[in-house]
Amino acid sequence: MYFNGQFKQLGTCDVTELKTLVNTLTTNQWQEHNERQKIYKVHSDTQTIPLIFDADFRHRFPTTHPQLELFQQQLLPMMKIIADYFKKQIINIRGLRPNPVDNGYFVRIILVKLSGNGVINEHADNGSSLSRAHRIHLPIITNDKVEFTVGDATKSLKEGEIWEINNRHTHSVKNSSEQSRVHIILDFVIPGEIVEDPKSGTLFS
Repeated sequence: MYFNGQFKQLGTCDVTELKTLVNTLTTNQWQEHNERQKIYKVHSDTQTIPLIFDADFRHRFPTTHPQLELFQQQLLPMMKIIADYFKKQIINIRGLRPNPVDNGYFVRIILVKLSGNGVINEHADNGSSLSRAHRIHLPIITNDKVEFTVGDATKSLKEGEIWEINNRHTHSVKNSSEQSRVHIILDFVIPGEIVEDPKSGTLFS
């Protein structure tokens, strides 16, 4: 979703238990779902485990995957932090919808591993749903040699920091370390939210 800026920090959380769970994942589990990196060349250095995901990038009625059960208990506090953040914001909403965030939902949650010395080349997210959802990154395993660039801003995101990125700007990632980087990416939808997108005009979530 487009917003005025490149990065927006929503909060912080303890990812110790999530990190322990990620470290139990096997090579086979990481390699089971390779459609994303095959279809999108910019993601060729990544591996993905879907928790909530649909290949058609639908905006409603998302599909949950078996691995969600493994991570759900540890994810719930992070999901609450995200929802609570937006409850405190002034949301540009269509019509008379009280407490629109109460009806918010996560349309996608995926685990993404970027290989050591890997890159995600510059790109912008397009498509109906990606333009209308808040794209949020939660670093689980990372280090200071991983640089995330959005527009003209570059940051080294720390473990446990919750960041929304302006995915309508061009963005890229460079991992200059030998260690793999693992993020959880969450796409949060607030029904009825109005988005003023420079590329596509006025959008309704």
